[in-house]
Formats: sequence, C-alpha cells, structure tokens
Amino acid sequence: MRVLLVEDNIADIIIVQEAFEELGSGYQLDFVKEGSSVLDRVKDSVGTKTSKRYELILLDINIPAPNGREILKQLKGDSIHASIPVVILTTSNDERDIDFAYRHQVNAFVTKPSEIDDFLETIKKVVHFWNYC
Repeated sequence: MRVLLVEDNIADIIIVQEAFEELGSGYQLDFVKEGSSVLDRVKDSVGTKTSKRYELILLDINIPAPNGREILKQLKGDSIHASIPVVILTTSNDERDIDFAYRHQVNAFVTKPSEIDDFLETIKKVVHFWNYC
C-alpha cells in the first residue's frame, strides 16, 4: 500500500513513520511538508503502473498554503484523483473543519491524540482499516 502523508510538523511525521515501521512491510510511506507539493506528487503517482499510485492520503488540514482545505477541494474536484481515499489527520476538532471535510468528500476525519502511544495506535488503526477496504 502506497500512502502519502501531508504534514508540516516534523514530530508528527516521525510518529507516523514509526507507526508504519511497526506495521511492517507492504507499506510505502511518502510525505510532503508543504501544501504546494501535494498535487504535483499525486499527479506524478498516477502513471500506467498501479503500484505507483497512492492508495491513501493522510492530510493535516492545518498546513501552510495552500492549506488542507484547499488541497482537499482540489483533490476531490479532479476526476482522476477524486477516488483516492483521503483521511484528515489533524489536531482540530472544530465542528466547522469536520463539516467542511465531509462536505468535500473526505473518507474519514481523525483527531490526533496528544499522547504518543495513542497517536501510534490511531495511525495503525487507520491504515489497517483502509488496507482491508
């Protein structure tokens, strides 16, 4: 499973990487820290080989410009990329963010736990869930 993490917080990137290491082989985790890199990365992944395509995007809604809201709108508004599952992975639990995400066809909205062990377990659960869908 090829996964793209869109996250600007280096500590969160490291935690997600650790979670994927614990999950074992079979996963390729790529990450970008800036919103401006996401669409290019996703477009580059859509080639003739299905092994190159991202099968899941973990998106922090609170990244710098363009922010996660704009990225989500662009991804879900493009017929080629709209089918890629997007999970919002953020510290926000604001009702407006949740409402926005689901109105723009996000597949799940997950609030990052503040404890590292809980965060690791959350990542594992999300990935396991999408791996079996």
